[in-house]
Amino acid sequence: MRRHFHWLIACCLAFVLTNPGRSAVALNSPPPTVTLEAGVLEGIHFGSAPNEVAFLGVPYAAAPVGELRWRPPRPVSKWAGARKATQFGAACPQLPARWLPNLIWNEDCLCLNIWTTKLSASAKQPVIVWFHGGSNKAGVSHYTPLGPALSRLGVVVVSVNYRLGPLGFLAHPALTAESEHHTSGNYGLLDQLHALKWVRENVSRFGGDPGRITVMGHSSGAVDTCLLMASPLAKGLFQGAIMQSGDCQGILNRDIRAPLAYNSITGSGEGAGERLANDLGIANEPRLLQKLRDIPADKILEVWGGDSQLSLDAVVDGWVIPEQPAKIFAEGKQLRIPVLVGSTTDEATIFVGHSGPKTVEQYRRYLLADAGKYADQEFQLYPAASDADAPGQFLQLQNDVFAYGARSMARAMTRAGQKAYLYYFSYAGRGKRAQFGAHHGEELWFLSDSFPNDWERSPDDKKFGEVMRAYWTQFAKTGDPNTANLPRWAAYDARSDQCFELGRMIRVRPVVAKLHALDSIMKQIFAETANARPQSKSH
Repeated sequence: MRRHFHWLIACCLAFVLTNPGRSAVALNSPPPTVTLEAGVLEGIHFGSAPNEVAFLGVPYAAAPVGELRWRPPRPVSKWAGARKATQFGAACPQLPARWLPNLIWNEDCLCLNIWTTKLSASAKQPVIVWFHGGSNKAGVSHYTPLGPALSRLGVVVVSVNYRLGPLGFLAHPALTAESEHHTSGNYGLLDQLHALKWVRENVSRFGGDPGRITVMGHSSGAVDTCLLMASPLAKGLFQGAIMQSGDCQGILNRDIRAPLAYNSITGSGEGAGERLANDLGIANEPRLLQKLRDIPADKILEVWGGDSQLSLDAVVDGWVIPEQPAKIFAEGKQLRIPVLVGSTTDEATIFVGHSGPKTVEQYRRYLLADAGKYADQEFQLYPAASDADAPGQFLQLQNDVFAYGARSMARAMTRAGQKAYLYYFSYAGRGKRAQFGAHHGEELWFLSDSFPNDWERSPDDKKFGEVMRAYWTQFAKTGDPNTANLPRWAAYDARSDQCFELGRMIRVRPVVAKLHALDSIMKQIFAETANARPQSKSH
């Protein structure tokens, strides 16, 4: 039941990049400035009100180039004079995607953006730190324009770039050998941790409260948020989490050394790194790491993209992620913080059609890779009597897997004594978009109040967006989404096993019935693999 995040990059196909150009008020107002230990930043106004300011492309770490490639992030160097923070920084290296045409990237990409409406150290507004989706191999911090819409509701919004693909998630025995922690991979997660430390140390200068930080992620950004909750390195860095259509503890994650036979995992993290080195023709070079660091990033991306069997993901490495997150959450060793978590009704409609199985034979092969000897149980739950049935059953399985993950997260956090607010987003578009239902990523349009050109707007959309933004920002403020004049959203209770439907009707409803069976299958898999890895040791 592994979430196929290599398909999920299609989620934002119709997003429109925002231009951070100066607003009319900026012509009559001096640019906002903030003084950091590294130097002075000069920002811009993003709206019509003088207090609506942003600081864009702010470096939070040194450029991960040369000898710093495939190393934990280092502090940024000081600069002289006022540094312009008026344009978004370059994206991190990635292959072209249909939903990100003509994207400019650079290895010098570790930057973040900040939106605030109270530029005062005494303001102490709650903070939302946004991690974008894109399978951890594509995407950029500002592609979902959440900053302006959410910051106007009394929060400071920060969006973060982090290393992706082979530059962000390459594990290799040679990298492990040179590491003081005896591990490799997860550089993108280390970037996120470094960014959170930067926010904790600096956000008060932008009007934020370093003691009220909520990490918010969608798709792979939600998976990363979950992984950070499983990491002892994240202790004290954030006090709440919002995970939209992604989690890490309801599945198995790739191990740095031990191959696993479930969740469509092939090989180990270090094995994938060795495969990339072989594809690059340097596997047997005596100075392999120097050769790797000398190869231009675009060449690495080209070779990686040419090997369809080469997957580079976050790994259980014994340091950043010390054990399988499923085990960490089952034992209550994750961060003890409130969470808001959920999925959409029709998650997979926008990407399954491109890569899903077309025949019963292909469908069964997928289930075998996914669930191993428990594949027949999955097939009985989502049966396909003919080839014509296979695509539809596979689609429903994928939809339900997202809902299973969200429910699993809510249950895990409730067991740990924390409040979990479980949602089920069902607000489907009309017109051309009706065929996709309430698809993966659609809720972001309401949260950002920014819609694709072919979205048929209605008065209901405006009202619903206001409701969603109120729930999300209230959660960031208090750890509870409830606010006056909105339907009450009760914390998840395993006894009633209900979720909160966010759609054209806002109501409490039972969770999807098949989620109980999916949970049973995964518990069997977890039990079988519980002791699969003590090879990666924590240091």
